[in-house]
Amino acid sequence: MVVRELVRYNHRARLLYFEALRTLPWNEVVGFRGASFDSMRDIFLHLTVVEDRWINYILPGRFRDWIDLIFDEFKDFEALRLFMLRVEAMTEVYLEKLTPELLESEVVIPWGDTPDTRISVETALTHMVTEDLIHYGELSDILWQMDVEPPYLAFWRFNYSLGHVS
Repeated sequence: MVVRELVRYNHRARLLYFEALRTLPWNEVVGFRGASFDSMRDIFLHLTVVEDRWINYILPGRFRDWIDLIFDEFKDFEALRLFMLRVEAMTEVYLEKLTPELLESEVVIPWGDTPDTRISVETALTHMVTEDLIHYGELSDILWQMDVEPPYLAFWRFNYSLGHVS
């Protein structure tokens, strides 16, 4: 189940970006950047929220229970770290229960006023990771503009570090 490794790769990448952000003054992290979200904090929270929403609301069929976070309530790095760790711990519980049958099963995504969409759990998890990858690129661009080298972790290196050689 490569998707399980992709999700865990995403966790490692998120941690690397968190560590990179943590080297900056907080006012730089929350400063307006004119990107998909106003600040690097908000981008980071969004990519963590993406996982939270999929794992804890969409996949279990509780999409309508979701309540948007107020990003401005996250006032420091510790708040970001605790949220990241909570989401990742809940995801790990989900990943441990994954079976080939569950990956093939379908979930309904009620999306706005459009008819409900059905996708496989595997597609949902893959989307969850690729959505985050887009935002890591966005964070990388902002860091480069600040003359800060962004983190990089190749998936194959991560996978190899787990002992997977295929």
